[in-house]
Amino acid sequence: MPGLFPDPENKLQVAIAMIRLYLRDYPQLNRLISGEESTDRMIAWAILDTIDDYNITPPLIGQVRVASFPSASLLREGAVSRLLESVAILSTRNYIQFSDGGTSVSFTSNIPMTQNMAAMMRNSYEEKKLRLKTALNISSGFGAGVHSDYYYTGSWYGF
Repeated sequence: MPGLFPDPENKLQVAIAMIRLYLRDYPQLNRLISGEESTDRMIAWAILDTIDDYNITPPLIGQVRVASFPSASLLREGAVSRLLESVAILSTRNYIQFSDGGTSVSFTSNIPMTQNMAAMMRNSYEEKKLRLKTALNISSGFGAGVHSDYYYTGSWYGF
């Protein structure tokens, strides 16, 4: 199975495998579609788009890449929300409902569920992203913390 054991040196491959595993997007688990729903290329796009979003969101505390992204779970949530939004767009574009002889049929009627899941993932990602960036920004300005005046007094006595 390609992608199951990615090259640990290629961080993008590792991230793609992690996201595919989280989504459980494997042909044997997809009962309503054949194959995988998201290609490795689409997952890579979602990862790179998430990294770009992280890099342009204030506070601007430096540029990160796949290998230096500060949180695997944050990267996963951001990429999955983007993938779900993309799936919802495709489903909306291909939505069709028709009725014949009293029987109604609707293709891709799961659009609201997909949109809700994408919104839930996006909200979680945005909240965590802002908290992390704020903490990293404060940490870079003050180091590990701000010492009290007693810190310097105690150091004279060898404490």
